[in-house]
Order: sequence, then C-alpha cells, then structure tokens
Amino acid sequence: MPIPGRLSGLAHRDRGGYPMNEVRLIRKYANRRLYDTVRSRYVNLADVRNLIAEGVRVRVVEQSSTRDITNSILLQIIGGMERDDGALLTTGFLTDLIKAAGSESDPGLPERLQSALRGALPAPALHQ
Repeated sequence: MPIPGRLSGLAHRDRGGYPMNEVRLIRKYANRRLYDTVRSRYVNLADVRNLIAEGVRVRVVEQSSTRDITNSILLQIIGGMERDDGALLTTGFLTDLIKAAGSESDPGLPERLQSALRGALPAPALHQ
C-alpha cells in the first residue's frame, strides 16, 4: 500500500506503463528503422521525441555495430522540430555552435551549454 504523500510506483512509468527510470534502448537497423526494445515494436522519430517529452531517457544504438548514435538521432529530432514547429534555435546560436565546434575543442563547452539551458528553463520543463 502506498504511503500517503509519497509517489507510487506508477508515477515513474510512461504512458504505456513501462518504467521511466531505466534507459530505453532503441536499435537502429540497416534499413534505417528504429526499434523500441521495451515495447517490442518499430518507432519513428516522433515516437522517440514523445518518449523524451514524457521524461524517458533513451539510448539509440546501431544494430550492426552497437555504436551509440543517440546524439545523431536527437539532432534529427531537433531538425524536424525546426522544420515543422518553427525556429527553436536562432541562426546566430547555430552559427556560433558550428564555429565553436570547428575551432580547437573546448572540453568544458558541452557542460556549460547544458548548465546554461537548465538555468534558463523552468524546472518542470526539464523533469517531465
């Protein structure tokens, strides 16, 4: 029986009832299809975007090599959001990001960018 005032086990599950505290493994096959290993079904980028919006952590790997391609898939999702939903990132920001990546690499840049984003967004937006 749940303790009053405490979150029940269901509070940490996605809409399909699957645990959200575990990283969801998505496999990308040679035919470019994405496969959700928890739900045992093929998914598309919109499905992955919805999982992330629900707070599910995802990891995407190539089936053939087991290489982690999560960032590549996340960039594809952001590209689709830019195309379909309008400008999410400014041209100036994207240009500066490309310049920063093209210069001598600053190993602390990714962490500073993430920290700046977390500071700019309300907490509920990051923890849904």
